[in-house]
Amino acid sequence: MSAAADWASAAAAAPEARAGVLRALRRDPVALAASTLLALVVLTTLLAPVIAPYPGQGRGTADVAARDLAPGAAHLFGTDHLGRDMLSRVIMGSRPALGSAAAVVVLAVLIGVPLGLAAGYFGGKVDEGLMRLTDLFLSFPPLLLAMVIAALLGPSLVHAVVALAISWWPWYARLARTVAQSLRHAPFVDAARVFGVRAPAILARHVLRNALTPILVQATVDAGTVILAIGSLSFLGLGSQPPLPDWGLMVSDGRTTVLTEWWIATFPGLAIFVVALGFNLLGDALRDVLDPRSGR
Repeated sequence: MSAAADWASAAAAAPEARAGVLRALRRDPVALAASTLLALVVLTTLLAPVIAPYPGQGRGTADVAARDLAPGAAHLFGTDHLGRDMLSRVIMGSRPALGSAAAVVVLAVLIGVPLGLAAGYFGGKVDEGLMRLTDLFLSFPPLLLAMVIAALLGPSLVHAVVALAISWWPWYARLARTVAQSLRHAPFVDAARVFGVRAPAILARHVLRNALTPILVQATVDAGTVILAIGSLSFLGLGSQPPLPDWGLMVSDGRTTVLTEWWIATFPGLAIFVVALGFNLLGDALRDVLDPRSGR
């Protein structure tokens, strides 16, 4: 009866706990600023064709007569070597940036979390085999491994996403394994096992639920890092290909004329910096609020 009462009280307290987290985030000026910034970025991404002053040029249509124009009233961010409006290019480039970052994080979670949960819950040879596989991938720097995979698959945004997901999943496997190990012999897990609940159901209903908070925090921080990595691959010619709007590709296009036509590389570079910073700040704020060892 006491265990059932504990479960009931925990379920009743869950909405209050979520409300407390939201209140704590609203009181944190850094978290509030980061959330507002990212909300504006997401809104801009959704409304990109409407917001962009020259959506056709944002998608890649050239206007040679207006090439290399400095920032002014007609083109707030100037134009590039093909006469395309840089503001439109930056706005339209938010779509592949955020979309590819979300795809990488989701794929990494879908690959790494089940493997980590299985390794931590079953232990023994399962844990040993899966963790040695994880260590093999962790022995390579993630960006370097992604570069090699993307080069083997061929330059494209889809291949860059796949390459980064393959190099990113071990971190989630390690995280999920740690949670599963700590809960493998928890009272509620032992009780479910005694009542005949099978291992997949225990992992999904009990262990995974307790791992969602650290996974959410890690995914939020990783989104900013993945945007940097996607931009790096595109800068090296292994990601998006012309004429697609991509921030890393735009920085690459303007690198040779950065001292004369500085706006071509500066504005997409600032977009990468601002969005990555927003995700990192929000992830740090979530970690501070959700970490039970913090004083908040």
